[in-house]
Amino acid sequence: MTTLYVLDIPEFGAFVEAAENQDMTVRRAGDYVEVTTDGPLEIQRAQVGARPAIWFAALTAGYQGRLVTLDEDRLLLVEK
Repeated sequence: MTTLYVLDIPEFGAFVEAAENQDMTVRRAGDYVEVTTDGPLEIQRAQVGARPAIWFAALTAGYQGRLVTLDEDRLLLVEK
């Protein structure tokens, strides 16, 4: 299982929407949103439309899994 936590603030709303559009499990947990999937968790920056400061802050709330890619275009987490 792979999990990404993002702050539950409007700046990360597009991340949550992108995850929901990919049928990932999304639930609110306090001040955070927990995004979980059984396989790889991949979000394309083009889906999110985030500016660089928000895009590269996507991991600041934490994650479970192994980070494969976080570059200008793609975030990819996989199971450990």
